[in-house]
Amino acid sequence: MKVKWIGSPHCSAGRPHGPPIALVIHTMSGSLAGCDSHFNNTSLPPDKRVSAHYGISLSGEVHQYVRLEDQAWANGILEAENIWPGPAGINPNALSVSIETEDQHNPAEKVTAEQYEATLAIGRLVLHQYPHLHYLMTHRAITPKNRPNCPGARWVESGHFGKLATALGLEPVV
Repeated sequence: MKVKWIGSPHCSAGRPHGPPIALVIHTMSGSLAGCDSHFNNTSLPPDKRVSAHYGISLSGEVHQYVRLEDQAWANGILEAENIWPGPAGINPNALSVSIETEDQHNPAEKVTAEQYEATLAIGRLVLHQYPHLHYLMTHRAITPKNRPNCPGARWVESGHFGKLATALGLEPVV
């Protein structure tokens, strides 16, 4: 599988709290090109600077923004009623790997076979580097108030999320 390095300045170096325990699936609310641009926009106010480790298009194209050894800023902070299984007091970004998936601004956009297969391949790549990863999570499990539909029905209700968790041998957290 070909992964195109894009990079993003919006990240934190290293993993001082140890290796990641979770893989977090997101929906972009846009396009892969838009994600590339947003993750590299240094004119944004600090609270809008975000990144993920990977972005995956509907056609299965994969872009990488942050090295696995570093922390992406996709997950925000824990909100009330979250179901984050990690240790209290540690931001989930420190202990997770994030994958954004393209939806072309359409929350009903189906996960294509190519997007699913690329997401599975990236999940396997992450597990190769971090074999003790334990959870496959939705973004809404971390920020249920601000991101209640991430990654939404396109992943969860369609069954793709559960299928991905089973294929990767990870515990699903929705």
